[in-house]
Amino acid sequence: MSNISVGRVGMIKTASVVVAEDRAREIMGDLDALELNMKESGLITPLAVMDNKDGTYKLLAGERRFTILSRNQVAEIPARIYEQVLSDIEMKIIEKAENFFRKDFEFWELDKLTLEIHRLQQSIHGVKADGPGGSGWGMADTGEMIGGVSKASVSQSIKRAELREQLPDIFDGCKTAADASKVIKKLDEAVVQQVIAKKIESKDNSKSALSQLSKSFILKDCFEGLKKIPAGVFQLVEIDPPYAIKLMDKKKSDGESQYITTDYNEISASAYIEGDGKKWLGMRTLLRECYRVMTDHSWLLLWFAPEPWFDSLYKEIIAAGFQTTRMCPIWTKPSGQTKQPEIHLPNSYEMFFYAWKGRPAIARQRGTNIFSYSPVVPQQKVHPTERPIELMRDIYETFAFQGSRVLIPFLGSGVGLLAAHSLGMTGVGFELTKSYRDSFLVRVHGMKSV
Repeated sequence: MSNISVGRVGMIKTASVVVAEDRAREIMGDLDALELNMKESGLITPLAVMDNKDGTYKLLAGERRFTILSRNQVAEIPARIYEQVLSDIEMKIIEKAENFFRKDFEFWELDKLTLEIHRLQQSIHGVKADGPGGSGWGMADTGEMIGGVSKASVSQSIKRAELREQLPDIFDGCKTAADASKVIKKLDEAVVQQVIAKKIESKDNSKSALSQLSKSFILKDCFEGLKKIPAGVFQLVEIDPPYAIKLMDKKKSDGESQYITTDYNEISASAYIEGDGKKWLGMRTLLRECYRVMTDHSWLLLWFAPEPWFDSLYKEIIAAGFQTTRMCPIWTKPSGQTKQPEIHLPNSYEMFFYAWKGRPAIARQRGTNIFSYSPVVPQQKVHPTERPIELMRDIYETFAFQGSRVLIPFLGSGVGLLAAHSLGMTGVGFELTKSYRDSFLVRVHGMKSV
């Protein structure tokens, strides 16, 4: 965590304070009541300002108190003075965190402050990694910062604020946070995501990096999309196809929500390798098309269900022109699952083939072929096979260099695009299901606001 100086306390001239236009408070509230309180009790808490080094001070926190002091023509006021130059993010954190404790805020202002503080801190520290001891900033950290608020309360506050950004009209008549939460509960989550994504698309004509990232999530069948890609483009291809193992039945038996599983496109085992002659052209065609669009020295990563597809997919990888090994990298998880504990040990790993075209070099050598990460909890998944972004970053960084072009034929939740983007790689991919893209757009929009 970065440290911000507490500043020194001193007297400054009221006329030397400069108030910026971009302030957290939108409604000043009952200034008369606050003025009466200050006349009775005095100024208990000093203002927070940054020394501009030119005889003026930029107001960081305490706008309502400053307004009252100014209109009462108080010549000098006590202030906590930050001598060093603060970044825009540091100034905003001081303002918003201090303002959070003002009790006269409207609930929606507190929601907005919570969201802004959370995004600002994540822009400094990164998004909290899954698992105990993970680095970065999470909702629990935000809750602790704003006075011991629970993670669940922070999550609800952020959800209300994000939805208000896109659909302010739905909260008309809501006088309390509880009222707003009831409105959200009445809305189907998929509908909410769809409406927000539509508004984002209609407003976003920018050429920012995150805007371009959104456009890299292409809503199209991957077989159709691959036909339009010229040969020799990508240095890394990561394939996470349907497993053809009746995954939906397994997920439902494990208690994952129907919302997660309804949009998943499963493939029958009989058509998995050779295709069904319709939209699904088969893993054989997919691997050969991927080989075509890859550069002369490049890597292929293929997730799969070892039972029953290990031998079949190994042979298809070789037949497509790649070289590979049966010693697959493994993603290990802290705990396993099995539907038949009386005969099957709980499975706590997934594996992927890594194959190469030409003679590429591993970008970052590591001491093992095991990647150990906690999975995304079911309640937070957008896609049933969604993997933690930290895992995907680790894998991509192992095989590809910064600046590499990454192809992801089955995007799912879009975590691969986010991982590639965070590593300075250019990712693009395809997905059939619009609800997954809607969720991705909402997530990217949140990143763009920090």
